[in-house]
Amino acid sequence: MKQKELNSLIARDKELDTLFEKIYEDNVSGKISDERFSKLSVKYDTEQKELNIRVKELEDELAKKRNKSVSTDMFITSVRKYTRARKLTTKMLNELIEKIEVYQAEEIDGKRIQRLKIHYNCIGSIEIPNIDKLPENNVSVHTRQGVDIHYAACAG
Repeated sequence: MKQKELNSLIARDKELDTLFEKIYEDNVSGKISDERFSKLSVKYDTEQKELNIRVKELEDELAKKRNKSVSTDMFITSVRKYTRARKLTTKMLNELIEKIEVYQAEEIDGKRIQRLKIHYNCIGSIEIPNIDKLPENNVSVHTRQGVDIHYAACAG
């Protein structure tokens, strides 16, 4: 949809160039007055400036969309390489994760809670939607004695 709009704006920009040339030639040949030429040229010039601003906006939006798509594809390709991995390695972490933010631990309802935010390469951090609908045993990992990991929705 945006590409179609961009194409029509570029076509209109070229059309305005042609119209401006025509009114210039008509003014030189005396077909239109200097006053009429001035009004039309200001009108065409204003429209062309507005078109150029919108063209730039659309080109930026489309470029971001292409870059995001490429980044997402790169991330998915990286993840697919490790779907059958039995052990987490440094190479895997470096390829998949950009950074991990570790927040101050808090005591909530007698339990020590520490929030982590994982920023993945190419796609950023992922918010887990409405975790309350998932049964708790499906999102808990018992890593070692006394340490349980529970995935929870991110607060921000």
